[in-house]
Parts: sequence; C-alpha cells; structure tokens
Amino acid sequence: MSLQLLPPEIMFRIFDYLNFSDLKAVVQVCRMMREIGEDPTLWKALKLLEVHPDDLMTVLGLPRLSKIEHIKISDRNSPRASRGWWTDPMSMVDEHVETLKLANLHILDISRCYLHDIDAKLLCEVLNNIEVVNANRANFSKGQLLEIFKGMSDSTRLKTLILNTNEVLSDENYTLDLSHINPDLFAKALTKLQTVQISHAGLTSDQLEALVKYMNKESKIVELGVAGNDVSEIDPEEFAKAMNKLEKLDLFETNLGDQERPNTFFEHMVDFTNLKDLALGFNNRSLNPKVFAKALNKIEHLRMVGVDISDVQAQQFFKRMCVQTKIKELHFEDCKYDMSLINPNFLASGLNKLTKLKMANSSINGPQCLEFFVRMAQFTKLQYLDFSFLDLCGVPTDILAEALNKVEKVILADCHMTEDQSTSLFKTVAISTNINYLELSLISVEHIPAEVLAQGAVKIETLKLVDSDLLREQIEEILIQVSSTTKLKLLEVSFEDAFVIDDEIIERSVLKELRLSDDYEYDEENWMQFYFP
Repeated sequence: MSLQLLPPEIMFRIFDYLNFSDLKAVVQVCRMMREIGEDPTLWKALKLLEVHPDDLMTVLGLPRLSKIEHIKISDRNSPRASRGWWTDPMSMVDEHVETLKLANLHILDISRCYLHDIDAKLLCEVLNNIEVVNANRANFSKGQLLEIFKGMSDSTRLKTLILNTNEVLSDENYTLDLSHINPDLFAKALTKLQTVQISHAGLTSDQLEALVKYMNKESKIVELGVAGNDVSEIDPEEFAKAMNKLEKLDLFETNLGDQERPNTFFEHMVDFTNLKDLALGFNNRSLNPKVFAKALNKIEHLRMVGVDISDVQAQQFFKRMCVQTKIKELHFEDCKYDMSLINPNFLASGLNKLTKLKMANSSINGPQCLEFFVRMAQFTKLQYLDFSFLDLCGVPTDILAEALNKVEKVILADCHMTEDQSTSLFKTVAISTNINYLELSLISVEHIPAEVLAQGAVKIETLKLVDSDLLREQIEEILIQVSSTTKLKLLEVSFEDAFVIDDEIIERSVLKELRLSDDYEYDEENWMQFYFP
C-alpha cells in the first residue's frame, strides 16, 4: 500500500514521530507530503538557535514556524561576533521585539544582547508574556529593569528568569545592578516565579531581607541563584527557613560564614530541608564540623569550589559520606584544607558511592589515590569521573585500567600517567569497556602502538586527545579502523597533529566527526545549571 493513499490524519500522526531532519526531507518528496509536513504543529518544538534579530521577521514568517516555541537570539555567526561581544554588541530595537510579540514563544534566550534601545514598556510586556527568559548578561537600562519588575509584580506568565549566573567570563565589561529597585517590589515580583538567577547583581541587604521575608510567607520559588551577593546582614533564622524550602540553591561566593549565627542554616538542613542541589563557596571554618558534615550529606548534588573549610570539617564530611549520605554528584575543587589528614579508607569508600565525581585539581595524595582506585576496581557506582591535573603514577597499571573501564565518562586532562598506564588502558578498552567518553588531552600517547591505540579508540563513542603528541600513523590507523560496527563517532585532536594525515584516508573514513582544535581548553562543566535550553 502506498503511503500517499493513507488518510491525511494518519500521515500527520506518522510525521509527528519524525525528527526534524527527517521531517525536512519528507516535505520535499511531493506536494501532498509538503502540505501535511509543513503543519506548524509539527514544528513548534524546534529550537531555533543563533537567530540574528534582523532575521526574526523572515524566520517567523515561514508558515511551518508560525507556532515555534523556542528562540535564541544571537549573532554568533556574524563578522561582529569574532571581534568580541561587548566591544561590538548586538543591539535589539523595538522592531525586533514587536516581531517577538506576535510569536507564541515559551522560551526566549536573549543572553548577552544589548537592549538599551528598546522601549521599556514594550520590553516589559513581551518578557512577562513568556514562560522562560534567559537574559544572562543581557545589557538592560535601569529604567527597563524597573519596568520589568513592575510588570512581574502585577501579572506575569514568567516561571523562569535568568538575569545573571555565577560563570566567570573574562571578556565582559557589563555588570548587572539591581540595587535601584524598591525592596518590596523586588521581592513581590520574584516570589511569583519558580526559577530565579540573580547572582552578582549588586543586591542590597534590604532587597535580600525583603526577598527572604516574602519567601517565608508565600512564594513559588523552587530554584534560586544569589551567588556573589552579601547575605551577612540577613536574620540567620529567617534566611535558613527560606533557603531550606527550595530545591536548588546557588550560594557560590557569598559570605554566609560571616552571618551572626552561621550554624543556623546548616542546623535547619539537618532538621529538615527540601534542598537537592546546593553550591557553596565561602569561609566556613567557624561552623560546627559535625553539623556541617551531616547537613551537606543530605544534599543530592553538591558543588563546593574554593570553599575554605577546616581540616576537622573535611574529616567529618568524608567520614559521614562513608557511613551515610544522599550525595549522588559531587564537585569538590580548590578547597582550602589539608587533604593529607583525611583517612584514605573513608575517602575511597565515600567517593565510590557517588554516581558523578569531579575532583580536578584537588590535593589527593598517593595513598588516598591508590585506595580510591583499588575500591573502584572492586565496586563503584561512579558513571562520571573527572580527575584532571592529578598525579596517578602511583596506582598500579592493572588496577587503574580495570577501575577506569567501569565508568561511562572519564576525564583525565593533563594527568600524570606512566607510559605503561596509558598503554594498558587502551588494551583493556579494546577487550571490553563501559567507557563511552574518554578525555586524555595534554597526556602524551605517542608511545602507544598505533594498532593498540586504534583498537581501543574505536570502542569509545567520544575520544579527546588534544595536545597529546599523536603521531600520523596513530590517527590514520584510528580512521581506518572506524566502521559501521565500531562505536567511535567523535575524535578530537590538535590541528597540528591532524595536518599531516593523508587526505585520501580522511575521505574514505566513515568517522562521523573529526574535530580539530588549535589550543586545548579545559571544558569546565557548569553543575549549577538553572536553565536548560
């Protein structure tokens, strides 16, 4: 039976199961399929990324995109972008926003856009009629921000508002400042939302106090980011009650430890908390070690970067993790304490209970590292491990290879490894592995026989070997061994390593993507993501 003989409503239901690339191909088959396949309902979930403001009218004017729900405004592909965002900012004007007003958007991403030229009331009307607005680092005028908060306090569809996150970008010269907004208006507006990111926003003590007060009365906020703001003058009891009602909280680079009674927040956590995700980054040395440890081990996703804690607090934290913990994901990096005082058995037992661990650039010593991998080789729940910049040379070759091959995602950028360790790793992978993603950038692999490297490489979906001194014959052997039955889809290497590869081998290879990098950059994953595009 010909597909074209099916009733249109059946064809529509079939098309609804297709991904957008397949749907795009279908509409080019014949007129009937085009008429059915271009129904805007089929295309509304398409995420339009990197749309320049000047192209909005053209894009949204296409019939199939008339019901689109997700747009990201950007000029990343324009010549201006390569010259630096804020030195030549992308401006939006009233005409662009009027076009967005006519769309039926649920998600709008205007991060890092320059918005000063837009009428404040128009901008307020449009943003308050969308459910999710990512305006991270967007450049607003004070009048626009005030109007937006007034609109929010009256009536809004907004559920998620991202104005500033805690990510550090060295090339920006714009700083968000919300200090001019009336504290009562500020709090009344934000407590109508579910997700709020206002980190490093120059908030006053009166604004934060009002926000906490409203949160303890009536609030819809479930996720809150206030990193980089001064919380030291807020009543500790009120602050603790409000924050422990949330599910996700970002307190990175706050001075919570300077509160009059800094233990109060953690004591409330011990008694009861809704918190599942927590980011900390401040001086905690005055906190009761046992309360501190017990509280943090009730969190499922914990991020502690640059935290100044005492040796006793660290000991209690890992000891508690070994005995009883809810932590599933831990990002523990650049914390100031003496790691050598932590019992290797407590550390190894606790860390292998997690599913995701990021301890790059930490100060784990030889005995601790050895015990961790010995336990890991025997049993582990870990599916993600980032031990970048650590010294692994003291771990026996067979133990290290067996342990790493139990994990799905392994990141060991710039680690110290022996030649035997790296060779054994690929030999073990070639036999059997759970690894889908392996990063060994900045680790020399030129000593590994090309065939051994290739046999292991094709068993992994993503392999990153940037600045790893790859030889021509190694890369070529990997490309040759890739086939329809192997797993390797992405191989990332240095441009200078790939420059010498035979063009004919590249053309014949069925590798999905060979990615070339000029310089290695450590990809630090943001574990406190408040917005998922």
